[in-house]
Amino acid sequence: MKYMLIFLSIVLFSFASDNTVDRLGIRGPLKFDKIKFELAWTDKPNDHYYIQEYLPKGEKAEDFTQMLTIHLFDLEITAQDAVAQKVKELNERKKTDEVCNYVVTESPDGKEFMVDFILGESKGDKMTIVEFNVYRYKQIDIGNNKKAMLVYAYTKRSYGNHITVFLKKLGDDRIEYLNNMISADMPSVTLAVK
Repeated sequence: MKYMLIFLSIVLFSFASDNTVDRLGIRGPLKFDKIKFELAWTDKPNDHYYIQEYLPKGEKAEDFTQMLTIHLFDLEITAQDAVAQKVKELNERKKTDEVCNYVVTESPDGKEFMVDFILGESKGDKMTIVEFNVYRYKQIDIGNNKKAMLVYAYTKRSYGNHITVFLKKLGDDRIEYLNNMISADMPSVTLAVK
Protein backbone atom coordinates (compact mmCIF):
# COMPACT_ATOMS: atom_id res chain seq x y z
CA MET A 1 0.00 0.00 0.00
CA LYS A 2 2.83 2.42 0.65
CA TYR A 3 3.51 2.58 -3.07
CA MET A 4 0.32 4.57 -3.36
CA LEU A 5 2.46 7.48 -2.16
CA ILE A 6 3.71 7.73 -5.72
CA PHE A 7 0.73 10.01 -6.19
CA LEU A 8 2.54 12.49 -3.99
CA SER A 9 4.85 13.15 -6.89
CA ILE A 10 6.26 16.55 -7.60
CA VAL A 11 3.86 18.70 -9.57
CA LEU A 12 5.45 21.60 -11.40
CA PHE A 13 2.29 22.36 -13.28
CA SER A 14 -0.69 22.58 -11.02
CA PHE A 15 -4.02 21.07 -11.89
CA ALA A 16 -6.52 23.46 -13.40
CA SER A 17 -10.16 22.75 -12.75
CA ASP A 18 -13.36 24.19 -11.41
CA ASN A 19 -13.51 21.24 -9.02
CA THR A 20 -13.54 22.74 -5.51
CA VAL A 21 -15.41 20.17 -3.43
CA ASP A 22 -14.00 20.13 0.11
CA ARG A 23 -13.54 16.41 0.76
CA LEU A 24 -11.55 16.79 3.98
CA GLY A 25 -13.80 18.98 6.11
CA ILE A 26 -11.16 21.69 6.36
CA ARG A 27 -12.53 25.09 7.13
CA GLY A 28 -10.98 27.81 5.06
CA PRO A 29 -9.43 30.06 4.37
CA LEU A 30 -6.06 28.71 5.49
CA LYS A 31 -3.44 31.17 6.66
CA PHE A 32 0.31 30.95 6.04
CA ASP A 33 2.85 33.74 6.51
CA LYS A 34 -0.03 36.17 7.24
CA ILE A 35 -1.57 35.41 3.82
CA LYS A 36 -5.03 33.88 3.38
CA PHE A 37 -5.32 30.94 0.98
CA GLU A 38 -8.70 29.96 -0.47
CA LEU A 39 -9.68 26.50 -1.68
CA ALA A 40 -9.00 26.44 -5.44
CA TRP A 41 -9.00 22.77 -6.49
CA THR A 42 -9.59 19.29 -5.07
CA ASP A 43 -9.40 15.71 -6.24
CA LYS A 44 -9.64 12.15 -5.01
CA PRO A 45 -7.51 10.17 -7.50
CA ASN A 46 -8.22 6.88 -5.75
CA ASP A 47 -9.95 5.42 -2.68
CA HIS A 48 -7.07 6.31 -0.36
CA TYR A 49 -5.68 9.61 -1.66
CA TYR A 50 -7.13 13.12 -1.32
CA ILE A 51 -5.59 16.38 -2.48
CA GLN A 52 -6.72 19.97 -1.95
CA GLU A 53 -4.97 23.08 -3.27
CA TYR A 54 -5.34 26.59 -1.86
CA LEU A 55 -4.30 29.86 -3.53
CA PRO A 56 -4.15 33.49 -2.39
CA LYS A 57 -6.94 35.66 -3.71
CA GLY A 58 -6.29 36.73 -7.30
CA GLU A 59 -3.85 33.91 -8.11
CA LYS A 60 -4.58 31.26 -10.72
CA ALA A 61 -3.36 27.66 -10.92
CA GLU A 62 -1.62 28.19 -14.27
CA ASP A 63 0.70 30.95 -13.03
CA PHE A 64 0.56 30.99 -9.24
CA THR A 65 3.43 32.25 -7.10
CA GLN A 66 2.32 30.65 -3.81
CA MET A 67 0.20 27.62 -2.96
CA LEU A 68 -0.79 25.55 0.04
CA THR A 69 -1.60 21.90 -0.61
CA ILE A 70 -3.03 19.23 1.63
CA HIS A 71 -2.36 15.61 0.73
CA LEU A 72 -4.14 12.96 2.76
CA PHE A 73 -3.36 9.26 2.42
CA ASP A 74 -6.08 7.21 4.10
CA LEU A 75 -3.53 4.46 4.86
CA GLU A 76 -1.60 3.32 7.88
CA ILE A 77 1.85 4.45 6.89
CA THR A 78 4.50 5.96 9.10
CA ALA A 79 5.94 9.41 8.52
CA GLN A 80 9.35 7.76 8.08
CA ASP A 81 8.05 5.58 5.24
CA ALA A 82 6.25 8.49 3.56
CA VAL A 83 9.40 10.62 3.72
CA ALA A 84 11.52 7.74 2.38
CA GLN A 85 9.20 7.58 -0.65
CA LYS A 86 9.57 11.34 -1.24
CA VAL A 87 13.37 11.13 -0.93
CA LYS A 88 13.43 8.28 -3.44
CA GLU A 89 11.33 10.37 -5.81
CA LEU A 90 13.58 13.41 -5.41
CA ASN A 91 16.75 11.37 -5.94
CA GLU A 92 15.27 10.08 -9.18
CA ARG A 93 14.38 13.63 -10.26
CA LYS A 94 17.92 14.85 -9.54
CA LYS A 95 19.07 12.74 -12.49
CA THR A 96 17.27 15.10 -14.91
CA ASP A 97 16.80 18.31 -12.90
CA GLU A 98 20.08 20.12 -12.13
CA VAL A 99 18.34 22.46 -9.69
CA CYS A 100 16.72 19.68 -7.62
CA ASN A 101 18.00 19.47 -4.07
CA TYR A 102 16.40 18.63 -0.71
CA VAL A 103 16.83 18.54 3.06
CA VAL A 104 14.99 16.25 5.51
CA THR A 105 14.34 17.45 9.07
CA GLU A 106 12.91 15.36 11.92
CA SER A 107 11.06 16.84 14.90
CA PRO A 108 12.68 16.29 18.32
CA ASP A 109 9.96 13.75 19.25
CA GLY A 110 10.35 11.87 15.95
CA LYS A 111 6.62 12.14 15.17
CA GLU A 112 6.84 14.68 12.35
CA PHE A 113 9.17 15.29 9.44
CA MET A 114 9.70 18.08 6.97
CA VAL A 115 11.20 17.80 3.52
CA ASP A 116 12.11 21.06 1.86
CA PHE A 117 13.23 20.96 -1.73
CA ILE A 118 13.80 23.00 -4.85
CA LEU A 119 12.83 22.03 -8.39
CA GLY A 120 13.43 23.51 -11.80
CA GLU A 121 11.91 23.25 -15.25
CA SER A 122 13.71 24.27 -18.43
CA LYS A 123 13.01 24.68 -22.11
CA GLY A 124 16.19 24.22 -24.06
CA ASP A 125 18.94 25.80 -21.98
CA LYS A 126 16.68 28.40 -20.33
CA MET A 127 15.07 27.99 -16.91
CA THR A 128 11.34 28.63 -17.15
CA ILE A 129 10.11 27.72 -13.64
CA VAL A 130 11.79 27.27 -10.28
CA GLU A 131 9.91 26.40 -7.13
CA PHE A 132 10.71 25.88 -3.48
CA ASN A 133 8.56 23.45 -1.50
CA VAL A 134 8.30 22.51 2.13
CA TYR A 135 6.28 19.39 2.99
CA ARG A 136 5.34 18.61 6.59
CA TYR A 137 4.47 14.97 7.32
CA LYS A 138 2.40 13.78 10.26
CA GLN A 139 0.46 10.60 10.96
CA ILE A 140 -2.99 11.53 12.23
CA ASP A 141 -5.98 9.76 13.77
CA ILE A 142 -9.06 9.88 11.54
CA GLY A 143 -11.41 8.03 13.91
CA ASN A 144 -12.52 4.44 14.29
CA ASN A 145 -8.98 3.50 15.37
CA LYS A 146 -7.69 4.42 11.91
CA LYS A 147 -4.56 6.36 11.04
CA ALA A 148 -3.77 8.40 7.95
CA MET A 149 -0.79 10.36 6.61
CA LEU A 150 -1.31 14.11 6.38
CA VAL A 151 1.11 16.12 4.28
CA TYR A 152 0.82 19.90 4.57
CA ALA A 153 2.78 21.63 1.81
CA TYR A 154 3.78 25.17 0.92
CA THR A 155 5.08 26.07 -2.54
CA LYS A 156 6.73 29.32 -3.63
CA ARG A 157 7.31 29.61 -7.36
CA SER A 158 9.10 31.95 -9.79
CA TYR A 159 9.08 32.22 -13.58
CA GLY A 160 11.40 33.29 -16.39
CA ASN A 161 13.30 36.51 -15.82
CA HIS A 162 12.42 36.58 -12.10
CA ILE A 163 14.18 33.27 -11.33
CA THR A 164 17.64 34.75 -10.68
CA VAL A 165 16.34 37.14 -8.00
CA PHE A 166 14.22 34.34 -6.52
CA LEU A 167 17.26 32.07 -6.19
CA LYS A 168 19.43 34.83 -4.69
CA LYS A 169 16.82 35.50 -1.98
CA LEU A 170 16.02 31.85 -1.33
CA GLY A 171 18.81 31.34 1.20
CA ASP A 172 17.22 33.85 3.58
CA ASP A 173 13.62 33.18 2.57
CA ARG A 174 14.00 29.42 3.11
CA ILE A 175 14.48 29.86 6.87
CA GLU A 176 11.34 31.98 7.07
CA TYR A 177 9.29 29.42 5.11
CA LEU A 178 10.54 26.59 7.34
CA ASN A 179 9.76 28.54 10.52
CA ASN A 180 6.30 29.36 9.20
CA MET A 181 5.63 25.69 8.47
CA ILE A 182 6.95 24.56 11.87
CA SER A 183 4.71 27.04 13.67
CA ALA A 184 1.66 26.43 11.45
CA ASP A 185 -1.28 24.52 12.89
CA MET A 186 -1.78 21.32 10.94
CA PRO A 187 -5.24 21.38 9.33
CA SER A 188 -7.83 19.29 11.14
CA VAL A 189 -9.26 16.66 8.80
CA THR A 190 -12.73 15.14 8.95
CA LEU A 191 -13.41 12.33 6.50
CA ALA A 192 -16.93 11.23 5.75
CA VAL A 193 -17.71 7.78 7.14
CA LYS A 194 -17.22 5.15 4.46
